[in-house]
Amino acid sequence: MFIDDINNRYTYLNSMKNIVHEDPIIHPIVPDRQIMVNPNLNPLLDKLMRERPTWRFKSRDRFYTKGGACHTVRFDIYDGDEELGKLWMEHHWRDNAVRYFFHNPRVSDERLRGGAAFSTKPEVAAKRILKAFHLKTPSERASESSRMTGEVIGKATAEVSWPLRKARSNIESRLFAYAITHWDKVKDYVTNDPNMDLPALALAYDEAQAVQDCFNDNRGVVVRIEPNGSYLISRRASEGYTVETKDDSTLSDHMRGALGLLKLMSDGNIIPEVGARAKANLFFVMDKREESNGE
Repeated sequence: MFIDDINNRYTYLNSMKNIVHEDPIIHPIVPDRQIMVNPNLNPLLDKLMRERPTWRFKSRDRFYTKGGACHTVRFDIYDGDEELGKLWMEHHWRDNAVRYFFHNPRVSDERLRGGAAFSTKPEVAAKRILKAFHLKTPSERASESSRMTGEVIGKATAEVSWPLRKARSNIESRLFAYAITHWDKVKDYVTNDPNMDLPALALAYDEAQAVQDCFNDNRGVVVRIEPNGSYLISRRASEGYTVETKDDSTLSDHMRGALGLLKLMSDGNIIPEVGARAKANLFFVMDKREESNGE
């Protein structure tokens, strides 16, 4: 018995060649109790050791028999430092027959539903294990290296991209606020339209969103009456709002009649199927055009 300081485990060497048993240091096995490979596994392990003398079988799972013996039934199979796969034995509950299970990625790829394979005959299990358990081929190592490299790059990219996206969002919001506040200084860099008034559009958008959310209806438009008597109409679109300006000559009869009724109301009042008044110059009007389209 000796202590493996790297894994912080008690390690016991079995008399059978190439068998290594490991126990957690918190609950070590009683040192004077012999650890034995389950007798049903001896023929299979003997065959594998003869064919592959460089293989090591590491056990971390065992049970105690009625006679007080400690049998181990599960193994991780290694060749050098590379794990090749897992091997374990079970007694089937129905007929108490012994089944030898083995599993690694190659075995999963060969099975329709993946998972472990098994055999009731140790010679058949040994043959299939010898075929499926071997060191990775150069192509498999290259594929694994590529996958691991991708994971490292993806993690590094995520760690960098999130702060960048957050910083960009903060910068954009601050630049937008600055542009609204100093529109006369920056408008030549933002648009080629001399008539574009970003502060007015931003105000109309905020008001439209507030009124629309307040009355919780997507079938209408928000109308803001400007000091010069024009009408700034905001309509919900797929992204944000579309804004258009109309005057008395271009305003529809439906819109003119609805606004005439709503002007008579007090702030916050609603006329069903007509609209609502938010304040003296801000109204929510049911859009007759959208209603007809919906029909």
